[in-house]
Amino acid sequence: FNLIEMLTSQMGGSVLSQASSFLGESESSTKTAMGAALPAILGSVIQKGSDQSGAQGIMDMISSNGIDGNMLNNMGSMFGGGDSSNNMMNMGGGMLKSLMGNKMGGVVDMISKVSGIGSGSSSSLMSMLAPMVMGGIAKQVMGKGASGLMSFLGSQSGFVKAAAPAGLSNLMGFADMGNVGDMANKAMGAAGSMATSATGAVTETAEAGGSMLKKLMPLGLIALLALGAFYFFKGGSVVDAANSVTDKVSDAAGTVAGAAGDVANAAGNAAGNAVDAAGNAVDATGKAIGNAAGNAVDAAGNAVDATGKAIGDAASATVAAASKALEGVTFAAGSVGEKFTTFLASGSEGNGKGFAFNNLNFAVGSANIAASSLSEVDNLAKALVAYPSVHIEIGGHTDNTGSATNNLALSGKRAAAVKARLMEKGVDASRITTKGYGDTAPVADNTTDAGRKANRRTEAMITKR
Repeated sequence: FNLIEMLTSQMGGSVLSQASSFLGESESSTKTAMGAALPAILGSVIQKGSDQSGAQGIMDMISSNGIDGNMLNNMGSMFGGGDSSNNMMNMGGGMLKSLMGNKMGGVVDMISKVSGIGSGSSSSLMSMLAPMVMGGIAKQVMGKGASGLMSFLGSQSGFVKAAAPAGLSNLMGFADMGNVGDMANKAMGAAGSMATSATGAVTETAEAGGSMLKKLMPLGLIALLALGAFYFFKGGSVVDAANSVTDKVSDAAGTVAGAAGDVANAAGNAAGNAVDAAGNAVDATGKAIGNAAGNAVDAAGNAVDATGKAIGDAASATVAAASKALEGVTFAAGSVGEKFTTFLASGSEGNGKGFAFNNLNFAVGSANIAASSLSEVDNLAKALVAYPSVHIEIGGHTDNTGSATNNLALSGKRAAAVKARLMEKGVDASRITTKGYGDTAPVADNTTDAGRKANRRTEAMITKR
């Protein structure tokens, strides 16, 4: 059973179309990104679940999030937008943080590079796919416990290595899965071959000794007749002659048998030495493999610790600097600036996280920001200046009133107007991308006034932390 193949087949057609629309990317790029994201996610699950403790942690993750195989029956709705999609992304983001830790940023960048989609889209897609991968796992191992999960994950490692792009495989360490076991098996196989060869040599030697005896028996018989004739003509006793010849032939046979036994013993000793040498080779190989693996694990652990500390120190320094920069700045309650700074100060991963403007209005049918709304945009500008490493996407959305084409164009212009205001307030243009979504990503029902009002919104989404 190939879980990646099953999930890929279920995400074709309409699901792929909805996913690409949700992300604002082309179907072909989204499909390529899925093909890289699925082995990345499943591979990280395999790595974490390689021992009893890690496997139990994954089972707890599945249980605590209420995940089961039934969620795969309606995957299209997960990309429909609104609370359902946001909840799924939040759940998946937490899972990925637990599974990948500090590797998450590198994986997002790698998937973006392979597929051509933006890093924000890559992060969002992975957050949506993580619960689906867990749902597929739950469907296969439900009721089998941590041991059943470990067995199932072990059966998937080959599929992950085959599906992962080369760069991703190296980044996540998938290329080395199973290599130590292969080396040990080869060493044991070599030892077995040496022992078999030695045993064959002993058998051939013993058989050769038996053949020598068979060849000597006719010669002894001829010698017996010759000596009998000699004693007869010399007047001796034929019986004495026969006895004498028999004794001599027996002595000769004994000598040959002893020689054969010596050869067999020597061959047996050689076989024993060969087996001992093979065993020593296996022991040495196993010890070398164990030492190399242990050193590699220690080095990796030290590197992870050092990287984690460096990242933690950098994050703390960033928050401290931002807090100092924002001293004396007051954000309106519920404004995008307040939500944005509160989230960044918490130290959460952030990529793919979106914040809707609370009080941003435009003139009807235009991209002109109402004067009363400028403070909402200026609040966000202050937060971005305080956190200079953060990049965002400004996304414009409309309700479904009027032409879909016009709505798409208008939403793009409104997003561009917000970017222009942010640039006026000191935010570098390279940190801001814009996208018009039109009416393609509603968060409420367009059949009511309240729903249409909620859908006419502008959002700021973190694309790089």
